[in-house]
Amino acid sequence: MSKERITVTIDKELVKEIDRRAKILNKSRSYLMEETIKTWKSVQLEQELREGYLSMAEEDLATAEENLPAYEAPK
Repeated sequence: MSKERITVTIDKELVKEIDRRAKILNKSRSYLMEETIKTWKSVQLEQELREGYLSMAEEDLATAEENLPAYEAPK
């Protein structure tokens, strides 16, 4: 995968935290930021899928309730 250098401006305290974690993990700032963004993307996708599945479930339930009388046995 090719890489591109970018410049971002973030709070000094966040930079200190990134540097502390980078030192503990023996990784670069760039590595930590890239992994953080990958994790964020994964969480966003999971949330979108969850919302989509919940919406589909609600629609399926509504359809089932709407059509259930057609399948009930006569009394």
